[in-house]
Parts: sequence; C-alpha cells; structure tokens
Amino acid sequence: MMKISSLGKIIIFLILLPIILFANVSSRLDKIAVAKGQSATYTITASGNDIEFPNLRNLEGHPIVGTSTSTSLTYINGSMKKTKSVNYTFVPKYTFTIPNYSIIIDGVEEQTEPIKIKVIKPTASSPTDELQLLLHVNKKTAYVGEALKATIIFKYKVGSSLLELNLEELEINHFWIKALAQSKQYEENGYIILKQNYLIFPQLAGSYTIDKQLIKVAKREYKTNMIRWTNIYSKEVTLDIKALPQGLSIQGDYKISAKVDNTTTKANQPVNLTITIKGSGNIDDIEEFKLDMKDEVVYSTKPTVKTYIKDGKYTGDFTQKLSIIADKDFTIPSISFKYFDIKTKTVKIIKTKPFNIKVKGKAKISPSIQTNKHIIQEKVIQLPAKIIYKTQDAYIQYIFAFAGFILGGIITFILLRKKQVKIDHRELSIKIKKTKSDKELYNLLLAYSHNNQIVNIIKLLEQNIYNNKNNTISKDELYDIIEDYDLK
Repeated sequence: MMKISSLGKIIIFLILLPIILFANVSSRLDKIAVAKGQSATYTITASGNDIEFPNLRNLEGHPIVGTSTSTSLTYINGSMKKTKSVNYTFVPKYTFTIPNYSIIIDGVEEQTEPIKIKVIKPTASSPTDELQLLLHVNKKTAYVGEALKATIIFKYKVGSSLLELNLEELEINHFWIKALAQSKQYEENGYIILKQNYLIFPQLAGSYTIDKQLIKVAKREYKTNMIRWTNIYSKEVTLDIKALPQGLSIQGDYKISAKVDNTTTKANQPVNLTITIKGSGNIDDIEEFKLDMKDEVVYSTKPTVKTYIKDGKYTGDFTQKLSIIADKDFTIPSISFKYFDIKTKTVKIIKTKPFNIKVKGKAKISPSIQTNKHIIQEKVIQLPAKIIYKTQDAYIQYIFAFAGFILGGIITFILLRKKQVKIDHRELSIKIKKTKSDKELYNLLLAYSHNNQIVNIIKLLEQNIYNNKNNTISKDELYDIIEDYDLK
C-alpha cells in the first residue's frame, strides 16, 4: 500500500481547503461521544442568499430540547454572502447515526453528511464519594408478571451545598413500572439518605439489564460562587425473568368468590351475578370473564380493579358484574380461574359454586302479533263480498277482491298495532314511574337493551350503581324514547 508523506498530506489539505471553506452546507457535532444523560448539539451550517433549513423535532427518536440560530454576512469582491447556522440540542439515549438532511439553498437542494454519535457507559459512584447513587432490586430472579421492588437511593454527605436534585424516571424495556411514594430523608453514618421506591412487573421472559440510573445535582462552587451541575450514576442490575408454565399470564396468590342478588326471579327479569377475586400478584392483568350460556341473555360490565400495597406486596380486588335474563329455570355454572401460585410454584385452579335459579311464570308473548293475525283472518271473509257487489266482470271482481283483501288487512294491522303499542308503552311508562332507585330502573330496562338509546341510559345507571357516579337520569326523556320505540 502506498504511503502518503507529510508533504503530500499538506498538499492535499491545501487543495481541499477552498472546498471546505466555501462549501454551501456542512454539519457537525460538538462531541462525538457522551455519557447517558449528557446533552449534545448538532449544528447545520449553510451559505447562500435564500436558505431553508429542515424543521427538526427529533433526531432518530431523540427529542430536540433546544434550538438556537446564528447568522453572519461576508462581502467578497463586492458581493454579499450569508452564512446561517442552526444548533439542535438533544439528549442521546443510545449510539446511533444522525441521517443526512436536505437543505434548500437558492432553490437548489443540498444534503448534509450522516454523523454517528456514541453513548458510552458512565462511571458509577463509589462508596467513598461525597455524592452516591445506588440501585437495589429485592430479587434478581423472578417470573413474568411477578412484582419486584426496585429502590433508587441517593446519598450525600452532611454539609454538602446542594441546590437542586433532578432524578431521571426509571425506564426498563418490557417492564410495567409503578412509582411509589418517596421515602422521607434521614441521616445515617454521616450521609443524608433519600429513597425512591418502584414496583416493576416484567412482561416478557428473558435476561434484562437495568441501565445505570442518573441523578443530576446542582452545587454552588465555593470559590467562584457559580452553580455547577454534576451527573451521578448508579451501577447496572441484571435480572433473569422466567416464563410461567402452561402458557399462563397470571401469577400470585388469590381467592375467588361469587354471589347473586336472587335465586328466584320472574320471567325476563335479571339476576345479577358478582365475581370477586382478591389477592396479591399481577391482578391488573386478569381478563374479563365470559359466561357460556346459550339459552339465556347475559349482559356484562367491564371489571374494576382496586390495588394497594399490603405487607409490602402489590394486592388488589377484582370485581365483575353480570346480569342474566331468562324465561325459564337455569343454572349459572361454576366459574374457574387458573393461575401460577408464586408461593408453592405450582399451577392452581380455583372455582366459584354454581347457582340454580328458579324463574316464576312464563315469558309474555307480544299480544299484538297474535291479535293482528286473528283480525286479518276475519277480514278475509267480509271485505271481498262488498267489492264483488260493485262489478259484473268476473275477472275484475277477483282483482278488486284480492286488492281489497290486502288493503283492508294492512289497515287493520296498522291500527290495531298502534293501539297495542300504545298500551305497551303506557304500561312500561307506569313501571318506570314506580321505580324508586337506579337499581330498580336498571333491572327494568335490561330487557330492552337491544335499543341503542336505552343502552346508553343503562350504561349511565351502571356507573351510578357500580362506580359511585352521580349521572342524572331523566324519566321524561325516557318517556319520549319509549313513545318512539317499537317494543315488539
């Protein structure tokens, strides 16, 4: 391979110098390697009379946290040349390459060159430092969905002149993170101790490394009286997350129960079932239960989950409400819940007891259909006699007879149907008026849940009953809906 002498390098530089000096567009970084949490500045410089810079809001997913612009004018041989620079400040989280960007200069498109920025691992604080940051996780091996307690501890020596602390939020890929209340500071062995606690829930099996955590500390310099920011890092923590057996997604320790508001009901009146699961684990991930009942109508609300910390464990109550409507006796089957018991390391199935429901009376069949059919058959005998009397042509007689039969039947059907619907409307309106609570009104309207307007009212009632809301239900609006609604 041919080597270039020092003199040759100088000659090449002198040849390229005019190109470098008079290039229309260039880009650069203020630093090509940064530690986690440190900012970098990407600068694009262009020369020309009319310059259009790109509107950059992020660099490969890294948000722009600040921009600044500078412009200079130069005169060469009586001609003015404008040079403009735009600085984009960002905080890189990982090593990546900033791509090329288009700049329009005097109507001509120019391109910047790609630039790589490297994120290097910072040095963690040591036990003898004035400022220390520690990351502690209570278990290094866990199962998917198992709650782990992570604690970030900041220590600084008594007497340190700290003005401000800025702790970055904990972020771990494939983990759900819940921040807990910050512990009160206390003094220990000449240090002031601050703790921030988290619950972290792994979502996928595998080996994961929690990156070095960062806290930014503002101190006042003793000699210059100026404020200086310092980055303090913790060590990394590696976790081994195991998959749950048999494709399960729920782990922990639970108990299940179920209850009904009645074991005896009337036809087309609902029986309300409540399913409750209590325990510790990833209770937020429990899915909605579905009842496989072919001959009954099942209406379900979305489950609610209330969580809290008990004895250092993530604990909660899962509740789901269902309503079942039937016109004959039925059985609500036993409901099974399968999970991985974190204590015994075994798969468990817990069940509710079944409920036998007695239905009194039979479902009402809409009388309008039966009555209308009966009346139409009677009119078949009467109407043709009048029409035949008015004509002498046998062919015409049959046409008019048939037309009369159809027309008379339709008119009679409509009139009697309107009458019957009004009767049904009035009957339902009276029942609505007699209801004294949201629960009574809810139970009454469930039978008409195939109407969209009534479904909306049912949802408002559910919120009042099960979520302690205060939605106002206007019975006058209900009456208007019923007037326009075919009960059949």
